[in-house]
Amino acid sequence: MWNMGGRVAIITGAGNGIGRATARLFAAEGAKVVIVDVEEAPASETLRVIREAGGTAEVSLCDVADAAAVQHMVRGTVEHFGRIDVLHANAAVQITRSVLDTPDSEWDRLHSTNLKGTFLCSKAVIPVMCKQHGGAIIITSSGHAFSTYPNCSAYAATKGGQLAFMRGLALDYARFGIRVNCVIPGATETRLVRGYIEAAQDPSEAERRLLDSIPLGRIGAPDEIARAVLFLASDHASYITGTSLAVDGGLLAQA
Repeated sequence: MWNMGGRVAIITGAGNGIGRATARLFAAEGAKVVIVDVEEAPASETLRVIREAGGTAEVSLCDVADAAAVQHMVRGTVEHFGRIDVLHANAAVQITRSVLDTPDSEWDRLHSTNLKGTFLCSKAVIPVMCKQHGGAIIITSSGHAFSTYPNCSAYAATKGGQLAFMRGLALDYARFGIRVNCVIPGATETRLVRGYIEAAQDPSEAERRLLDSIPLGRIGAPDEIARAVLFLASDHASYITGTSLAVDGGLLAQA
């Protein structure tokens, strides 16, 4: 149905959450998956789960904020698998602090991983995709690109930047058959969302308020975001580029 057999997908931040769910789903649909993460143990666990299910995957330990490491990861992917069809730029970190309480170093770390990492990974795979005259880049942005919560301004800035970067990238490389889109997860059961809740003065109250704000009344599952990524990477989305797909339980539909 999804025609992923033989395709090669690089998925960053694939050791946990949305990245792991996407890696598992792509592998189950026949893709060869490169599990990219800065943490060895979670990446190895994703690899184990995929291989035990009969999928094909390799691990590349890589800090997406390190240009040399990203180039090495992409070269290794091409040497091993021969091509790159999909990049899911998903790796991210989050901090929950007001601007006055945000050290410069934390601002830099956030932007280096979330925004620069997206730039570096895209920059590295695009020459490969241009030679193939085709490929799909899916960036995990966030509802924070549109509206945010208190003490999330630094994180929201990176997510808004990803959205703008996606639009420009889509225009620049459409003539090479490369499609670029964003998936916009709402509150999803990930370490980032759990970290936001636990950082609140009253975590139980913070979670209640979060659930009350979601029209469908629940936190999303990583698998639900992964299915949207698979759609955007597939031939079913062959005429879709330069846009974003919200998978947020109706959160952004509200005034």
